[in-house]
Amino acid sequence: MPPRRHLMSFPIYMALPLLAAGLYAYGSLYFKKAFEHDISVIHTFVVTSWAMAIVFVPLVFLDPLPAQPRWVVRPILCALLFFGGHWFTFAAIRRGDMSIVVPAMGTKAFFVALTAAFFFGKSIHPGMWIASILVAVGISILNQSDQTRTQGISIPVILTLFSSMCFGSCDAAIQAWAPEYGARGFMGTMFLIIALFSSVFLRWADQPLKQADRDGMRALVVGASIIALQGTLVALSVVAFDNATGVNVVYSSRGLWSVLLVWWLGHRFQTQEPRHDRRLLATRFLGATIMMAAVALALWAS
Repeated sequence: MPPRRHLMSFPIYMALPLLAAGLYAYGSLYFKKAFEHDISVIHTFVVTSWAMAIVFVPLVFLDPLPAQPRWVVRPILCALLFFGGHWFTFAAIRRGDMSIVVPAMGTKAFFVALTAAFFFGKSIHPGMWIASILVAVGISILNQSDQTRTQGISIPVILTLFSSMCFGSCDAAIQAWAPEYGARGFMGTMFLIIALFSSVFLRWADQPLKQADRDGMRALVVGASIIALQGTLVALSVVAFDNATGVNVVYSSRGLWSVLLVWWLGHRFQTQEPRHDRRLLATRFLGATIMMAAVALALWAS
């Protein structure tokens, strides 16, 4: 009779990152709605940063960092990278369609591999180069489906690539540094720094947060809460089941979810996404599928 723990090897726990992927795409719809109510990127970043801080900061008490200045430098560097990633993400969603932006975020896996190789001495598997070709194809399809571009590559795609570069570098740094510090304390400290740093930018907002559009703020708070929840699910699935590769492959399905949700629920959010153009959404679904295949190959090769 197999041991009881053998049951945990079944992929039923992959429902957690799958749910997180769907929640990310769903939360992005609320961000898009908030932006269409003239909520600024600054307000979006501040509210989302504090929502995630509320979730992760208590972990510091479970795994506190040593009270020495040098132990804070690396969490600060990761916080700055995460800050840049979120900033570029919100700027991309504000300017472009989420059915383009979210699938393109799958490029993060490649920046993780490149950063790990060039800065932390990790080797690059030959399969990564094949995956890179798939990424180029997927990005090309998504880029061609962007109706807002005039020539060359679209601005939302460029912003998303910068976002992936920041997030990928942050993930690689966390993987290299967090074990030395204690993962829970490192993450809690990082998100506290992000929240405090984001608040500084409120002075450059177009208007005080309390004067923002009420419907837009409601959408923003809901979206930020959903993003914080999905972040918790991803962290839980990685820590509890020790299968980061499988979790990230499933989580990359958020690109597919984004296209499906725009088609299915876009009218309820009254967004300006081209949900009625089935041919256009089908093209984006193809691009998202190729991107997910590339991510799966990249993670297998990493």
